[in-house]
Amino acid sequence: MDKPKRSQNQIIKDHLLTGQSITRWQAIELYRIATLPTRINQLENTGLTIQRKRVDQDGKHWNVYWIDADNLANEVQS
Repeated sequence: MDKPKRSQNQIIKDHLLTGQSITRWQAIELYRIATLPTRINQLENTGLTIQRKRVDQDGKHWNVYWIDADNLANEVQS
């Protein structure tokens, strides 16, 4: 029996709940998800607290997303 496919939101949430951060490029490379900012926004709308930091380097910029340790502990317990 095939197991149900996880939604893109669930894939990103599962990744963040491991304690790892993620960037848009990583989302594309790892999961073929090109709409990371949209997924992050949707997860935040469900009550998940996600941190972000803008990185500027060599004239380019991108965001790094993660769940901080306190919120991570709360999410893992629930």
